[in-house]
Amino acid sequence: MQISDTPNEQDRLRILTAHLRNPVQQPCPGFMDAQAVDLYRELLVGNFDAALRACFPLWIRCLGEARYLLWRDEFIAEHACRSPFFRQIPDEFMAYLSQNPQRLQQDLPYALELAHLEWLELALGVAQTDTLPEHSGSEAQDPWTTPLRLNAVHALVQYAYPVQQLILRPTFSAAPVLDPNPVSLYLYRDRDDAVQMLEPDALSLQILVSLDADPQSGSAIFQHWQDHGKIDGNAQTVAEQMQGLLRQMLDLQMIDFVNSNDCRTLHD
Repeated sequence: MQISDTPNEQDRLRILTAHLRNPVQQPCPGFMDAQAVDLYRELLVGNFDAALRACFPLWIRCLGEARYLLWRDEFIAEHACRSPFFRQIPDEFMAYLSQNPQRLQQDLPYALELAHLEWLELALGVAQTDTLPEHSGSEAQDPWTTPLRLNAVHALVQYAYPVQQLILRPTFSAAPVLDPNPVSLYLYRDRDDAVQMLEPDALSLQILVSLDADPQSGSAIFQHWQDHGKIDGNAQTVAEQMQGLLRQMLDLQMIDFVNSNDCRTLHD
């Protein structure tokens, strides 16, 4: 049954939408067939549910089915989605969770961070970017003297809980107990379109933070640290460690050489 093309069409749409979003509090509109409305509601919830389960499987497992369904239904009822595309439902759900951190923490202390990490893996996996270069002849380039940048598709994040442990060992059946233990993670997409997640050591993290702030060569990073008294121990030893580490990071595709297009962007 179609909604009648009358001057009240906007009101009819609003009433129907309010019921579909929250059928418990909003009565079924009398101008619609009840069975048709139930079918619309089933399709609506099914699409939302499929998208959320695909993106947040471990988060749902940790929260439990009952708590998840409450969050799902409240999200549908309360959140004003900015995008009409179902593929962006996880983005909208992450935004909704971020608006309710205290209530979510009551369910599970690390729930928001686990949800964010699962969402981040999906977001990096589908991020639009230019094809990553093949680096033919990159072995001839010296990361100590050639400007470097982070992987074109990356995220450098910090969490209060080590939620990456749940991603790396997803065999639990109930929510594990995690003690607060701050962790820094670097996620990036390699040339095979696989999202990699690493917990960098102290020196690697310093390099990543420096490149995140400003694409530059290894020697420029080293010189900046030296000028600001950030080098502990023997400077020559640190420089040698950095040179070896930069080559490893290039091999792992964590970082990349700045190409000509990047140079033009940097100078614009």
